[in-house]
Amino acid sequence: MICPNCKIEYEKGYTQCSDCNIDLVERANLPQHVYRISQVGLSMLKFGIVLLFVSIFELMTVITLNDTYIIHRTYGGSPGGILSDINPILKILLAVQFIISVMVIIYGFFSKERN
Repeated sequence: MICPNCKIEYEKGYTQCSDCNIDLVERANLPQHVYRISQVGLSMLKFGIVLLFVSIFELMTVITLNDTYIIHRTYGGSPGGILSDINPILKILLAVQFIISVMVIIYGFFSKERN
């Protein structure tokens, strides 16, 4: 037997809690709390995944356009790598968009509601 108010366990034979003066219940009658992702969290999770795919697609598009530009140049690109010729502001914007999408996914995953 257990008190539903203060959660103190009692041996069989007791019918009321000595502290709360409430009738005791069986352990199986207590409500079970389940934590689920809230509707807002689920929406944020979906939005974050879509935003992540959009940022990856934008990065692939920028790299493809940059490669096309390098191919048309006579001596090829600079020795710095794929992203070396891309505008630094565009690099920052892509990085910020990627970070925001990851943060939205994390927020959506960890927003739980108690049922």
